[in-house]
Amino acid sequence: MTQAKRWNLLNTLFLAGTLILALVLVPWRLITSGLRWSEALVFLAMTFAIGTAISGGYHRLFSHRAYRASGPVRFLFLCFGAAAFENSALKWSSDHRLHHQHVDSEQDPYAIQRGFWHAHWTWVMEAKASALTAVADLEKDPLVRWQHRNHFLIGAIVATLPLWIGFATGNVLGHLVFGLVLRIVVTHHTTFFINSAAHVFGSRPYTDANTARDNWLLAPLTYGEGYHNFHHQWQWDYRNGALWYQWDTTKWLLSVLGWLGLVGQFRRVPAETMTRARLQMEEKRLRERLILASPGVAAPIHDRLAAARLQLDAALATLHDRHAAWGHKKAEWRAKGLAKAEAWREAKAEWQASLAAHRLELKAAWAEWQAARLEVCSALVYA
Repeated sequence: MTQAKRWNLLNTLFLAGTLILALVLVPWRLITSGLRWSEALVFLAMTFAIGTAISGGYHRLFSHRAYRASGPVRFLFLCFGAAAFENSALKWSSDHRLHHQHVDSEQDPYAIQRGFWHAHWTWVMEAKASALTAVADLEKDPLVRWQHRNHFLIGAIVATLPLWIGFATGNVLGHLVFGLVLRIVVTHHTTFFINSAAHVFGSRPYTDANTARDNWLLAPLTYGEGYHNFHHQWQWDYRNGALWYQWDTTKWLLSVLGWLGLVGQFRRVPAETMTRARLQMEEKRLRERLILASPGVAAPIHDRLAAARLQLDAALATLHDRHAAWGHKKAEWRAKGLAKAEAWREAKAEWQASLAAHRLELKAAWAEWQAARLEVCSALVYA
């Protein structure tokens, strides 16, 4: 006999109640009073500040230790993150680390296999007692412990900032509707979309070992969190949108804070490693397409495709090793204080010549890979 699902009354009332209030009050306010510029500005500022505190603080800093932050930055992320009303950073990180450890399994707290809406928000409403897991490092942080004890009070103080602006401007109701109620709902569901939509819609350019997907449409709504396939492959990277053209406001903000000296020690996956992962996935898709070709045509193409990918993979690995070796050599020369010596200039010139030669090898490897891909497509045309 299936056990009836039990609900957490407080979470259910809060999540459903704020959504119903927003659906009623926002249209009513727009019809009766319109939208004032101060209301829109406060709504956008609070949404961005609190959403970024979840993305850059709760997620990338506390859950994944993707970089190091100064005390003031950590304090602000903890205070504004509490205003998301998504629990404390300690509990949030515990659930999220559990998700990564057991993604798509029964132990995943918001497994997409249990349904879109379960992953989106009903998992929060279920009355399940879950102990803190794998957060011993965070429990040593006094700021994190302070926020864990007082997160609801801290969140209430920060979340009601629009009301004080409303008192100052004589527009309490407008700021209540947009700056508080609507903002809470938007913050909740933009976060929830990563647990749900980013595991259903999008592409898997780096791995198909789990359901996480890159979705560029979600990225602007989630402060850069939309590139979820990348994140599940390299969860410790401080970026989600790792490529220069990918939208990631959290990454950009952290870069500015890094320039100011407030954050640092960013962890990032090498570009060559990313390219090799993409190539492996592309080879897998090309092999799947070759099933449509006849065995006599497909077999030699399979061999060429594998050889081309291995050649390119080796060239990329060598390029990464050369960059790493050069970095170690620079560090050694700095330690010796010989950076301006003639020997340094000779070593640099030798490395540049070696790098130029290797780039020619890499170019040839890319050309062979492209030719192998073209052969796959031609084989399918005449299959």
